Amino acid sequence: MKNYREIPYNFTSADDKLIINLLFGAGVWEDLEELRSQRITGRSARLVMRLMGDLFILRRNPFLFQELIDSPLRRRKFIKTATEDLDIIEKSAKVGRVGMDRSSKVINLVKICRARLSELKKEIVGAPAARARMQKKLGAIVGKENVRFDPFTLISHATDATDWRLFLPLAVLRPSHETQVPMMMQAVAELGLQIIPRGGGTGLTGGAVPVTSSCVILNSERLTRIHDIAYRDFPHLGEGVRVPVLKVEAGVVTADAIACAARHNLVFATDPTSAWASTIGGNIAENAGGKTAVLWGTAIDNILAYTIAMPGRGLLTVRRVEHPMRKILPGDTVRFQVVEERGRVIREVELAGTEIRKKGLWKDITNKALKGLPGFQKEGTDGVITSGEFVLHQAYEKKITFCLEFYGQDMDEASRVIVKISEEFVNEGKEALMALEHFDEEYIGAIKYKFKAARSERPKAVLLIDMVGHNSAQVLGGKQRLEKLLEPYKNTELFTAQDADEAARFWRDRKRLGAISARTNAFKLNEDIVLPLPALAEFARFVDEYNRNEDIYNKDLFVRRTIEYLKTAEPIEDPDWLEAKMPKANELCSETLENLRLRREDGRRHEGHIRKLLDDLLELFSGYSRVSSIIEAMYHEVRSPHSRLDRRVVAEIAPEEFPGRGLFVAPAAHDPAHGPPQRVEMAANGAPHKTRRSGHRNPHSVASGTGSRSRTSPSGANSNSLRRWANLRSAPPVPIVWRSRMTRDSRSTG
Repeated sequence: MKNYREIPYNFTSADDKLIINLLFGAGVWEDLEELRSQRITGRSARLVMRLMGDLFILRRNPFLFQELIDSPLRRRKFIKTATEDLDIIEKSAKVGRVGMDRSSKVINLVKICRARLSELKKEIVGAPAARARMQKKLGAIVGKENVRFDPFTLISHATDATDWRLFLPLAVLRPSHETQVPMMMQAVAELGLQIIPRGGGTGLTGGAVPVTSSCVILNSERLTRIHDIAYRDFPHLGEGVRVPVLKVEAGVVTADAIACAARHNLVFATDPTSAWASTIGGNIAENAGGKTAVLWGTAIDNILAYTIAMPGRGLLTVRRVEHPMRKILPGDTVRFQVVEERGRVIREVELAGTEIRKKGLWKDITNKALKGLPGFQKEGTDGVITSGEFVLHQAYEKKITFCLEFYGQDMDEASRVIVKISEEFVNEGKEALMALEHFDEEYIGAIKYKFKAARSERPKAVLLIDMVGHNSAQVLGGKQRLEKLLEPYKNTELFTAQDADEAARFWRDRKRLGAISARTNAFKLNEDIVLPLPALAEFARFVDEYNRNEDIYNKDLFVRRTIEYLKTAEPIEDPDWLEAKMPKANELCSETLENLRLRREDGRRHEGHIRKLLDDLLELFSGYSRVSSIIEAMYHEVRSPHSRLDRRVVAEIAPEEFPGRGLFVAPAAHDPAHGPPQRVEMAANGAPHKTRRSGHRNPHSVASGTGSRSRTSPSGANSNSLRRWANLRSAPPVPIVWRSRMTRDSRSTG
């Protein structure tokens, strides 16, 4: 199916169908496509597309929208020009030369466009009064200067790290005290709007994205108080046992909380990759983990209490009862109390350890409900988290960092080594594995990893390890055990960081996920999948095969598009000479298609076929500049790493916790105003299916469509416009980035 791109001002990768479906609905697209098939491109068609481009860009660009608010003259000229264009289109349709059915469809299209134009005019004219009402009501709570409508603020709050865009927020609210949040939620409800909480904007599940045209964003960036570390008595732990506790507000950047604990030789255990920018509220709402989750678990393992503003309930406190100060184990019973502001316990939530994580897994957020536990894993859909209290852990006195590089043709040896390491190093109070992260070959290439071994080939995978102990003898003993374990594995190279600076350089690659953006087009749709260690090699083979198939599909696409173009190619001159070259061109394309049917071990070997075809065609059509330039443009459109049509899959399998923390499926590069591309959706569903065949679960299922997205309605009801990722139609095909992490049963005593 052709991806039409006739709408002007569209510098996104969304085609006409996606834009028109978003603005007008599927029915209008069907009528427009039928009219397109019947017409010879003319003035009316250009005028229709220009109006649709106007409506689209005004929805996407708050600076232009603000100009129409501020300038009555520009507004009148815009409305007048658009109205005259619609009059021309309608008059042309009524001439009657195109048939009654077509004429009625055009007139109906004009009617719909007039209605949209009228709605836009009403919205622009009414915007100052609507904003004044909002500022009066909400400014009384947080101050007028903290109710923001300026274009820069609106556009910077239109999306999160997914870059998925649907609507601009109507306003951005910036409370500075926890007590302001429930009052703001009530006021927003009385205005008939919806509210969405936002922290650092680093989320990769779309949790901070406005999903209706009537959303306001509550930005927690001013809720940044870090309380002093307090050593508290916990009677259930025994007399004289005092545990360090850190209370932080929701807008505190995770790295700042980590640094605060580190200054006291303590560990704040929630340490996601985005710690440099993510905030505490988001960590709780997403149940964030991090590399230290190997020992201490995710946010839910380390939380002692948190406050959350809920629709109609005010500010509630949720507190853990008799926290054992360690990671949650499968046999544990975990109890929380939900307490209202006056101190009354309004309900209790009791969870088995296996309801939080399936047995054997240390990252599992499939159970979004958690028996109604507020806030946790809800991604901001049930309330606004305002602060949290976390248990801090005593830092290990000694730490040593290793880098393992795996060579060879496949992941088999790497998988065996990782399994052996997990079996060898069980935490028994001595040396222990605190952090692990594994990068696969594609990730290594994307970040331009500097491999350390004196080999001429690039490693197949890399594993980073932090080993900790209470003294030097323990970590040195652990190092010796690791060296002995690796002796039989000739394709595995071990490197030890000589000091803290080199260790930091080892781990720097962990935070370079942005390199994937350079390799693709920066849009990521995420999927966590539990991946047991013994299945690593099998899953790597599955990913490689998927990559090969998608790569061949992509190349096949270029060849077939070239064949279709050559059927109607028009040179600037000498068309008869061009026609004589067509049989040879078709022969070259057919030979290439036949070569692409070969499924070789390494899909990259097919690049020679496709590049040779391009060179041969350019040589064949030498002198026909128009034809040559179009063929070359089609090649780069489909084959470039930055192309919106690139269907290649980049697979990242990167463990940080054993035996399964999942797989991030990250389709990177279509316009985020719309949902995942169809082939991306296939991948997002296909990878979880592969793990389910082995009896393993998908702990984070938003991307594949098995989890629904909803937003907090201050009145207590979810918005009617909620939609699932998988139900949004596809933009042009894009690359996919898979990055998996793994977890290990590490029974820490804290």
